[in-house]
Amino acid sequence: MQAAVSVLIALAVFFSLVGAIGLWQMRDAWQRLHYLALPCSLCAWLIAFAVLLSEKQKQAGVKVLLVALVLFANNAVVTQATARAIWVRSKGQWPPREPPAPPPAEAKE
Repeated sequence: MQAAVSVLIALAVFFSLVGAIGLWQMRDAWQRLHYLALPCSLCAWLIAFAVLLSEKQKQAGVKVLLVALVLFANNAVVTQATARAIWVRSKGQWPPREPPAPPPAEAKE
């Protein structure tokens, strides 16, 4: 049982580090938003399952599951609000007056 808990916690730490490195390596805020999902969703569930396996009192496990559920639900809301704030900061208003320009096509060889 302890081995499974240790593996779950190690996976949570690993994915949190991957998310942090992804945040650090990306070029702009639009790309960085994608790496916030790892700690807010996947790692929260891994830690919740580790607590469920290790705790004898299931009330603590249920509370941790509820916290993981709230983090998972709020992740999408906060990401959307952050993306909209980035857009308003760079373009000046929301909704946009005209649709964004498509990305440039890569040259085919």
